[in-house]
Amino acid sequence: MDDQPAPERLAHQLRELRRNAGDPSYATIERWGRQQTPAVNLGKSKLSPWFKGTSVPTDGPPFTKLVELLEARAFKTSATPQRGVPAWRAMRNAADQERRRTVSGGPAPSRGDTPSIRNGAEVRLPAAADADKAGRILRLLPPDGPWQGWLRKAETMFRVPLSVSNVVCDALPALDDDKFKYVDPELQHAHEAMLQSLTALCFELNGMTDISDEGQEMLEISHPGTAAERNELNRLACQARDQFINLYWDLVNLLNVRGIASPAEVSGPTSTSGAASLDITVELQAGYTVTGGSVALLPIEVAGQVRSEDFSGPYFVAVRVSNPSPVSVQIAGAGIDIDCGAQVVLPYLLPPLGPGGGQLPFDLGSHAGGGAVGSAAEFGHSFRMIAEQGGTPQRVRAFARVGSGALFHGPWVPVAALVPFLTRVFTE
Repeated sequence: MDDQPAPERLAHQLRELRRNAGDPSYATIERWGRQQTPAVNLGKSKLSPWFKGTSVPTDGPPFTKLVELLEARAFKTSATPQRGVPAWRAMRNAADQERRRTVSGGPAPSRGDTPSIRNGAEVRLPAAADADKAGRILRLLPPDGPWQGWLRKAETMFRVPLSVSNVVCDALPALDDDKFKYVDPELQHAHEAMLQSLTALCFELNGMTDISDEGQEMLEISHPGTAAERNELNRLACQARDQFINLYWDLVNLLNVRGIASPAEVSGPTSTSGAASLDITVELQAGYTVTGGSVALLPIEVAGQVRSEDFSGPYFVAVRVSNPSPVSVQIAGAGIDIDCGAQVVLPYLLPPLGPGGGQLPFDLGSHAGGGAVGSAAEFGHSFRMIAEQGGTPQRVRAFARVGSGALFHGPWVPVAALVPFLTRVFTE
């Protein structure tokens, strides 16, 4: 399904949500819409093209109310976890943008426009789609960023700063997830060669050891046994680095020749982590074990009010992460900040392993959502430990850390809003 165009993917998700909600008829959904205050038009003529994928919903009350109603019904009927309106709007926006590109094919030249001539040769005007794709690469891997300066000048790869490796390794899933091809065949060939070399470099970096717990924000080549073996690992890393740098600059210079990546467009302050181009949203949720062993998530503020025979322990606290950005990103860690007062904030970190196995880190695709969970009982006991040390938990918020080290926070939630849920955790 990941290979589907965004409009088809949205329609598929809407049909699946409707099915999980008990497959209500168009007449039933239309009646639900009329019962809202104010009333919302959810007639068959509007909804049928949305579910079939022949049109993309407009962004407005009909679409948001539709997913709200279906998600509430799906949760009640089949305990389907709720994604929330922001995640659905992100999918809708992606579908709308892709449909617009497909229909327009990029702006046509104005009447009377003629191709420019350089040294007697015709210069092709770059396609709008090529400019968009190039922009994503230059935002993720800025040519004037410190990351590439360090790689070019480093004599060895025995140690690599995390500020360099994180930029490179964060870019790989984002670029690999971008399935649009260049219209220009030469650009596409250069891009594929660069991406292959980037994959090889990340393979070498991922085999290194993170020594940041020793006070140095570095990756270090492991010690396989002998000095000769370690030198060989360094040689392979340097070889992968050199090949990537050469192919990266081949692509950037070709973009410049095409007029897509002029120095004026890519110079200036840039984020070394790529976080400036991200728009990650984070939400604190509560988790219940449902019939069959899966985990259902709810907003933490209302979790204590839920009563259902289908729910039972163990209970969880969860951090839900949504990525409405057009690029993928790695979620390296997640947790919950506990404000203890007196300007003291203690983090509760979610474990790498969840109920279904490994949960952190994970790759979060563009216009997608994901999350991680931790034991609600363990989280509740941390409140007791804080109280024993003289602190008073006042509020909490979820956070997520991307691979580059940038932190994204959710809104603060008063501790009082958690009391009903935590009371249920410790009394059932």
